[in-house]
Amino acid sequence: MTPWPVLVHIEVMKATDTRAARGLFAAIALLGVGAVALSQASDASLETFVSGVGIPLTVLLPVVAVLAVTGDWNGRSALATFSQTPQRLLVLTARLVAIVGLVLGVALVTAAAAALAFVVLHADLLATTDWWAVTAAACGVVALAVAAALTGTAVGSLLLNTPLAIVVTMLLPLTYDITAALLVPTAAPWISTLAFAAWLAQPHLSWADGPGDIPGAGQALTSLLLWVALPLGLGWWRQLRRDVS
Repeated sequence: MTPWPVLVHIEVMKATDTRAARGLFAAIALLGVGAVALSQASDASLETFVSGVGIPLTVLLPVVAVLAVTGDWNGRSALATFSQTPQRLLVLTARLVAIVGLVLGVALVTAAAAALAFVVLHADLLATTDWWAVTAAACGVVALAVAAALTGTAVGSLLLNTPLAIVVTMLLPLTYDITAALLVPTAAPWISTLAFAAWLAQPHLSWADGPGDIPGAGQALTSLLLWVALPLGLGWWRQLRRDVS
């Protein structure tokens, strides 16, 4: 039986060892840095450069997770994967860890590139940088990456269809949350697709309402259960039972 750490390494290699994958990662970094540089022409700061990459990453990082999950099932590689390691649950858990690590790496590289762009474009402002605020911004990027990886993995695992899963991860957070806020404003914070990511960026122990517009811990928990745990569990159950012959 293949050792579990080796399975994690294999999943990382499968997700990165193609020109298309490397091109996608480079495009994400360039788009993130470009969007921040263009939007911060005035009142720029290192904090806003680092945190600003979160806007394009929110859309693009789940796509990385979706592609890593659905790639096996779009070709014949699932047969090779599960033939070499019949214990499918080991493969699925290794894939989840690999995706979280990969997405986190892409996010951190993008944030680092944005910080480098700030140094190049606004070196004179480094002396007035609030490093605590920069650290908080970096933690927000980490939280965003973890949430994006989990959400993309969950949706990809449930649907096992690359185009459909990408469309869902891109459109659902915006359309669903707006619709829920209009139709059921009281329940909307508890069933939001974004509550977990928002809370993870600024965690606290208040159950219902956090400081400012931050969701409470209870709202983050229901978001995690509804939009990560449930689809991921159903998707894994589907993959454990699916014929790969």
